[in-house]
Amino acid sequence: MFGPDGLDFNAALRNSQARMAKAEEVRERMAGLTGHAEAPDGRVKVASTSADPLAELHIDPRAMRMGSEELAAAIRQTARQARADLDQQAQAITADAYGDDDVNPLDALKNKDAMTQSLGEMQEMFNKAGKDAQSMVEQLRHSLGFPGQSGGPQ
Repeated sequence: MFGPDGLDFNAALRNSQARMAKAEEVRERMAGLTGHAEAPDGRVKVASTSADPLAELHIDPRAMRMGSEELAAAIRQTARQARADLDQQAQAITADAYGDDDVNPLDALKNKDAMTQSLGEMQEMFNKAGKDAQSMVEQLRHSLGFPGQSGGPQ
């Protein structure tokens, strides 16, 4: 079925449903991700999840010989590395799911200006489609002799 300007609404709906299914698959795969890192000397180990950046923290007893500032720096650095590992895993999943031919949502989120413009364009497209559909309904009402909603034959 084609609407105004040759837009295939059924194809657009199928495309939207496929994208939603793909997004759900990516979400499910990401839900179980955990980033891991270990300090070079092995005294600090961190696991990071999307829900908890410091989901696991293991401090080897040898680390207790470190000064408090040195230990805190090692924990912060290892936590950043665990988060980077988690981010790399998420990028790999989205790259696998979306490939080169599709827009990777994680890439889109990095450019807020482009995302804002894209959302604005989508809103304009939907507004136009709504107006066009309303116009088609009014034309159909008029051609069938039914009273119009606003200013049509009474």
